[in-house]
Amino acid sequence: MTLGAVAARQQRRGQQRRRPEPPAERRLGHWRADGAPKARYSTSAAAERASLWARLEHGSDLHPYQCEFCRGWHLGSRPD
Repeated sequence: MTLGAVAARQQRRGQQRRRPEPPAERRLGHWRADGAPKARYSTSAAAERASLWARLEHGSDLHPYQCEFCRGWHLGSRPD
């Protein structure tokens, strides 16, 4: 039996493991104001490059920060 078949069978049985829901205050910080998920960058350097690009292309003053929920990097309007 393949891994996909095992996962499908577990899901049908309701045995699929789910990540616990984070507290509401953490969930709210992981989404943009319009309800869309924030862009995730895997390294601080990638987030810095995206911040620079946003500043040069759009005049946006965005600052990278490490997300407490996903441990990735996002851009925000408030410097830490």
